[in-house]
Amino acid sequence: MGTCPFCRAQTLPGDSICYSCGRVISGASGMNARVRGEFMRSPTRKAKQGVAPRHAMTSSSSKRKVRKKRSKINQLGLIALIAFIFFTPDAKQFVLAKWAEIEDYIMEGLAPHQVYPLEAEYTVVRSIDLWNNGSGNGHLEESIPIPMDVTSNEGGAFSLAYTDGTEIAKSQIQEINSMELRLDGEVIAIPTDGSTRQKSNAIVTGDGTEVWWPGKGLGSEKCPHGDCVRVSIDVPAGTHETVDFAVNLKSSSHTWWHSTRMDGKVDGKSEGTSVSRSGTFDDIEERGMGSRSATFSANPWYDRGAEGWAIDARQSTAPTVYQTAASIEASLPGNLKDNAYAFARATFDWLNDNVPYDVSAPNVARSGEQCLVAGMGDCDEQSNAFMSIMRTKGIPTWYVFGALADSEFESWQGHAWAYIMLPMSDEWCEANDIILESCYVEGSVDVVNHKWLVHTPTAYIDWIEKAPWENVDGYYSGGSLSGNDFKRLRSFYTEGYEVIGGTWNNKWLGEDLS
Repeated sequence: MGTCPFCRAQTLPGDSICYSCGRVISGASGMNARVRGEFMRSPTRKAKQGVAPRHAMTSSSSKRKVRKKRSKINQLGLIALIAFIFFTPDAKQFVLAKWAEIEDYIMEGLAPHQVYPLEAEYTVVRSIDLWNNGSGNGHLEESIPIPMDVTSNEGGAFSLAYTDGTEIAKSQIQEINSMELRLDGEVIAIPTDGSTRQKSNAIVTGDGTEVWWPGKGLGSEKCPHGDCVRVSIDVPAGTHETVDFAVNLKSSSHTWWHSTRMDGKVDGKSEGTSVSRSGTFDDIEERGMGSRSATFSANPWYDRGAEGWAIDARQSTAPTVYQTAASIEASLPGNLKDNAYAFARATFDWLNDNVPYDVSAPNVARSGEQCLVAGMGDCDEQSNAFMSIMRTKGIPTWYVFGALADSEFESWQGHAWAYIMLPMSDEWCEANDIILESCYVEGSVDVVNHKWLVHTPTAYIDWIEKAPWENVDGYYSGGSLSGNDFKRLRSFYTEGYEVIGGTWNNKWLGEDLS
């Protein structure tokens, strides 16, 4: 006997319908299968609240049509916005300016750079090694430059002077703490106050070496370029001698460039110049009492005899310099043709882009013209090229000599670079109540190391050029040797250093002057 799964009435085996309720049945076994869930092994789709499926499909299709319509409206709106931007001058200028800012930000992040300390105190040793491999005595007459304290404006009494009588003080970028000469097992202290000692009163070591510091003058007993220490030493045959000149100093990073690209931690930025602050070529003579213009705008400069003038901007004798200057000027927009800063910066960037460093430069430095013709040059030569191009426009430039270390003060090399005088405009000076005569900068430009209007503690200054140009020749020829197979090697090394205040990055990136 079985039961109907619907009305629970008794059924007989084999019945296909219930004779009580009239419904089709599958017997007890069918009911048991339903109870066990044998026909519900896969999940079933549950009913959802809402419209019937066919009506839902119709509604969904309608929504898609609305979305398509909105998409077309959005596309048309975007096209209209783009058209508005590029056909409306103000909107176009605004968008392009913002895009330029984004590009600058990206380029700065990707640009190569050099890390420099904000300040550093260290001892740099100028070493002279002497080898006498000959049979007789060797003799050396050496002139070692005495470094000096250096400020951010060597040509003026202050950085800027205001019409109300207030002044912005100069910054100290190099301060000499002490100096000493080490030779023949003895140490001789050299005064830092500029006092002199003549050869007639020379200090004589136990080995007979004479040491004195006479000041600038003519003759073998004086200094040929500026303050120096004179050494007269004999080196016996088959021996090696060392003369070490040790200088302890403090040096600070300083900039003469007012730019967002210059780290705000570097001193001098607020008083610096820029393309928007710059004056014209005609403003140069009216700044700093015209002294730099009268002295270091002369053309040509530094006659080296058969090697020609190191700095020359004359078309007849330096045609490549003249043509390069004309090309750089032509690259500037019309409103910057007479902008002194723009011309100087464009020249700096052009040299970095087109004149690589020559690791095999000749012993006698190429002139500016020769450097441009060769298409390469070392520090002296690229400085000659930069200064030659500057003098086509009467921009004052002059030499700086010393040595340059890496950021860790581990490796040194002798170095030469340039200083430049750039005026601010009458409009900017007057708007800021600055006396015109003081409204300029004198800054460092190191072309081969990508250092634009900035001094770093890694640059040791032992002489800044003073006129006349014959002094430069005196610096280069500061010593003489006599003897058979007698050799001299000059080098630099560090005896301890301390970085103060952290570091900053100098980005190697050209300036957009368009």
